[in-house]
Amino acid sequence: MSEQLDDSIVRVCDAVMSATTSHFLVSLKIKFLSSSTDFGEINELKLRNLTAVIGMSGPVSALVAFSFDLALADHLLAIETEGLDIPADEKDFYRLDMIAETVNIVLGHCTKSLAKLGYPVGLSPPIVLEDAGKLRRPKGAVFSSISHNTSYGVLDVIFITPPDLYGENLSISE
Repeated sequence: MSEQLDDSIVRVCDAVMSATTSHFLVSLKIKFLSSSTDFGEINELKLRNLTAVIGMSGPVSALVAFSFDLALADHLLAIETEGLDIPADEKDFYRLDMIAETVNIVLGHCTKSLAKLGYPVGLSPPIVLEDAGKLRRPKGAVFSSISHNTSYGVLDVIFITPPDLYGENLSISE
């Protein structure tokens, strides 16, 4: 891997993490109590209850997944829908939409900061997975994961490169 690509990966990861921290702390008033990272030879990732995945293009092509504990997702839903009367039979729909929108907001801020540095970035629409279980690493892929503990549950931010190893629904491409 070239030194320039390594620098690009670091810039993209830093921008995503900075935008994530800022959105959760400033907009949602949720503090990350502790964080842990897992880089390198990760063979399998356990996904949490709700996971939104977006493809990024630009200086680095990657899939970025935000995997939420259900309790954290429910807390975010309460924040984002405060004052609205949501019918009980529509709560799941609102929760999935809110997860997708949260990730769109975070990565939108990330693309803005990267563009200012001369790194334009494109984003795919999010795919939201419910109770997806595990994601196994195919040969040639690299997984990196950062877990953030909050008072309401855990958020994992996962980087998967190269993204073209997976098909449209995160099935392994042959």
